[in-house]
Amino acid sequence: MKKFKLPDIPLNQLKALLNQLKALQLPLNINLQRREKLAVAIAGAALIIFLVLQLFIFPTIGRRDRLHKEIISKTEALQDIRASKTEYQSLSRNSKDIDARIKKRAKTFTLFSFIDQLAGKSGIKGNIASMKPSTANIKNSSFKLSSVEMKLNSLTMEQLTTFLHGLEDPKNVVWIKRISISKADKNEGLLNTVLQTETYQR
Repeated sequence: MKKFKLPDIPLNQLKALLNQLKALQLPLNINLQRREKLAVAIAGAALIIFLVLQLFIFPTIGRRDRLHKEIISKTEALQDIRASKTEYQSLSRNSKDIDARIKKRAKTFTLFSFIDQLAGKSGIKGNIASMKPSTANIKNSSFKLSSVEMKLNSLTMEQLTTFLHGLEDPKNVVWIKRISISKADKNEGLLNTVLQTETYQR
């Protein structure tokens, strides 16, 4: 086995080298290296945690939130569809019922003539100040809306009650849309009335 011979170092040079090593303060350098290693380890751990959050945790939470929102949206849409279906069925039944009742009315039936005849039967024809008929088309319907606005002056409470009772006629599909009642100016106990009555017409 080949032997290696260390070079001869003078004693004064060896002492100078030892003094230089003492001046380096090795314990301080060792402590600094440990802090650096700790900092690198912490940074590495933080990076790993960040990658795990970005690649696994956050996407999972995001997908769960999106799925939750989508479920809520689909549920609300389904509820709207069910509500629309129920409303359509109700309107369809009402439309068929209304159509059946309209067909039972006299072919010569008009809202204006119906009110005029009722006023005569109620004994208030002389109290009619005005009657204004009008007709309007109903969107997406085969029906038309027939309306009569009338003004009545100086009615007793009994006369008004009797007339209104006869005016609301489900059999002929007639209803009161609005009514305004006020006291007559000169006659105490008498009433003035403005009302609007409607019905469906073919």
